[in-house]
Amino acid sequence: MNKTKFLRIGTISALTAAMLCSVSSVPVTHADSPAVSYSYWAPEQIKAPLQKPQWTAAVDPNAAAAVTDDGTVLSFSGKKLIALNLANGKKIYTYGSTLKPTVQYLKGSAYGIGEDGHVYAVNAKTGKELWHTAASLTDVDSPVVIGDTVYVTKKNAVIALEAATGKQRWKAIEEQAENGGSITMEEDGVVFVSYILSGALSFSQVNAIDKKTGKILWKADHHETPLAVKDGLVYSKTEPTPFGEESDTLKVTLSALNAKTGKVMGERVYSWPKADVNSTSSGYSGSMLLDGNDLYLVTENSVSKYDFSHYEPEGKPLKKWSKPSSLISFIGSVHAGRVYFMDYATNAVLGMKLADGQKVNWRTDNPPIQTDIYGNGVYVGQSDGLFHGYNLQTTAPAFTVNTGSRNYGPTLRSSNMLVIQAKDAGKLIAVPVPKALQ
Repeated sequence: MNKTKFLRIGTISALTAAMLCSVSSVPVTHADSPAVSYSYWAPEQIKAPLQKPQWTAAVDPNAAAAVTDDGTVLSFSGKKLIALNLANGKKIYTYGSTLKPTVQYLKGSAYGIGEDGHVYAVNAKTGKELWHTAASLTDVDSPVVIGDTVYVTKKNAVIALEAATGKQRWKAIEEQAENGGSITMEEDGVVFVSYILSGALSFSQVNAIDKKTGKILWKADHHETPLAVKDGLVYSKTEPTPFGEESDTLKVTLSALNAKTGKVMGERVYSWPKADVNSTSSGYSGSMLLDGNDLYLVTENSVSKYDFSHYEPEGKPLKKWSKPSSLISFIGSVHAGRVYFMDYATNAVLGMKLADGQKVNWRTDNPPIQTDIYGNGVYVGQSDGLFHGYNLQTTAPAFTVNTGSRNYGPTLRSSNMLVIQAKDAGKLIAVPVPKALQ
C-alpha cells in the first residue's frame, strides 16, 4: 500500500515537472503598439457606366501616338511606325525600323527620328517615305514642326530643315547652353528659343533667330518664354532677382522687346500688396494667361483681369475673383467661359467660371495622371488604371474605361472618337465620345 502510494506520488511529480517544462517552452504573446498609426478615408468611388472599347491595339510601351486629319492613328510597334484605321483599329501600313517612339503630324505628313539620329518624313496616309536625312543629325527625342520647317536640336545647336525636302537650312549654336533649348514659337519671321543656362545661378534666356538665315538676332537673359508677340514687340516676363529687397508689394514685370533687335522698348509692371509674409502661396503667384486682349494674372489670393491693349502704370484690374485654390498656375487656354489651372497640391486640373468666379472641378477617386479637355468633355486617366470621362458643364462622370495602366500619354480626339494612350500597358484604346460630351 505504501509502495503504491509512493509510486503515485512519484508519477504525479513527474507529470507536474513535464507540464512545467511544457508551459515554460510556450512563447508569451502580447499586443504590440504601433509607433505611428494614422487613418484617412478613401474618396467615394466614381460611379459611371463602364465603356466598352471600340477597339484596342498593342503598341510599344511608352510609345507616343498622333491622330491625322483623315482618320489615321500613328504609333509604334516593334520600333516601327504603324498606321491604324481610326474607325476599327486595323493596321494600314508599317514604316522603318529602330525608330524612336515619337511622331509629329502636320498637314498630311508625319515626322520622326531614328535611334541613329536621322530625321524622316512620310506621307501619313500611305506610309510612303518623303525623305530622310543622314544619321547622327539629332540627339532629341522628337522634332518640332512649325509651318514649313522642321526643327531639331543636337547638343547646343538648333537645326532647321525644310519640311518638304529635309534639306538643312541653317544651324544656330548657343555657346553657353548644354542643350539645344526649347523651340517655343515662330512669329513674324523670327524663331524664339528658350534656354535654362547655368552660371553661379541658373537663369532663363530667350534667343531670337532669323527664320531664313539662322542668324541669332538677339539674346535676352533673365527673360522667360515670350507671352506674346504683338505689333513688332515681344512681351517676355523678367525673372525676379534672387536677392531682391523685401517689400510689402509683389509684382510681375513684362519687358516689351523689339522683335528684330531685342532692344527694350518699355516695361509693364503689374503689382499687388503682399497678403501675408508667411504665405505658402506667394511662390505660386505671378502666373499669366493672355487671351486676345484679356490678360489674366494669379496673385496670392486672387485672379485678376487686365486690358492688355491699354496698359496704365499702377492701373487697377478690370475684374478680380477670389483665388480658387492656393497653389495654382494657369494651364491651357480660355474655353467654354472658363480659365483652367494646375493645382499643385493635388496634381488635378480645375476650372474657374469667368461669369461668377465659381470654382469647377471634376472629382476623382485616385490620383489624376493625365487630364485633357475637348469640347464639353473632360478626360482623366487615374493611377489605378481607370479612365473617366466627365461632362465639363455639369461635372458629372459620363463613362469609365478600365485601361490597366498607371501612366498615360495625351488623350487624342478626332470627331466622335477618343484614343486613350495607356503607356504602361502598351495599348491604344479607342472609345466613342458620348454626344453630351462632344
